[in-house]
Parts: sequence; structure tokens; C-alpha cells
Amino acid sequence: ANDQLTDYEARNLNVNPTLPYDDNSFDVVTCVVSIDYLIHPIDVLKEVRRVLRPGGKVIISQSNRCFPSKAIAMWLNMNDRQHLEL
Repeated sequence: ANDQLTDYEARNLNVNPTLPYDDNSFDVVTCVVSIDYLIHPIDVLKEVRRVLRPGGKVIISQSNRCFPSKAIAMWLNMNDRQHLEL
């Protein structure tokens, strides 16, 4: 359990890519192993920028797990360094 958590909002950002929070209301925003599943990641990241306070941080983590049936050929032909540089 997270004893610092005071609120949470379940939201499908593929249906509505807006965040239900005021401008400049967060010091940190995290996106854990999900940015690759967003249909409109740029819109979501614009929302993240909107809700972050000046100097705030966004932490985006990605899995390096590969599902060949879901990956495009370009991704499959790249190494980990190239994935990071992309």
C-alpha cells in the first residue's frame, strides 16, 4: 500500500486523453509500462506537462520484453541501444 497516495482515478486515456487534475498540481508524474499502448501518446504527454508544476518530473518506464507477434519488423531488427535512441 502507498501511504502517500491521497487520490486515484481509473481512466482509459485511449478513450479520453485528458487528466482530471488542475494545472500545475503535481511534482512528479509516472507512466509505468504503458506508454506504448496509448493511441495518442503526444496528447497524453501534453496533459502531463499541463498538470506538472514548474520543474516537475515525468518518469516513463518501459519493459524490454518483446512479443514478436506484436512488434513491427523495425523494432525486431534493433538492439537495446537502438531502442533507447529511438
